[in-house]
Amino acid sequence: MVDEFGPGGTELHGALSRPDDEYSTTSLVVEAARIKDRLDRLHALTSGDADSWCRVFRSDFDGELVLKLDTAVSEQRQLTTVFRQLLAEIERRQGDDGGAGDGGDDLAGL
Repeated sequence: MVDEFGPGGTELHGALSRPDDEYSTTSLVVEAARIKDRLDRLHALTSGDADSWCRVFRSDFDGELVLKLDTAVSEQRQLTTVFRQLLAEIERRQGDDGGAGDGGDDLAGL
């Protein structure tokens, strides 16, 4: 399954996966890794060539130039929110199981 992820998703999956996670938590970790990869691709798109995510065209009515932004920027913003929520839920679930002692931060609850 890990081979389906890109570099960022693979790293995140490895960092968040625990062998004792319940299936539902494992599913959230997989989805977080997929979203990480999507965010990486959207970042590359929006920080690269502007022609790939926006275009300028001339309005037929009055000759005005219009800048049209594709949905990549808004999708990036929405995915970031979902990603943040997924990470918080994974952390909450893994914190509920006693931390499993796998190098977790012993001071996190202070």
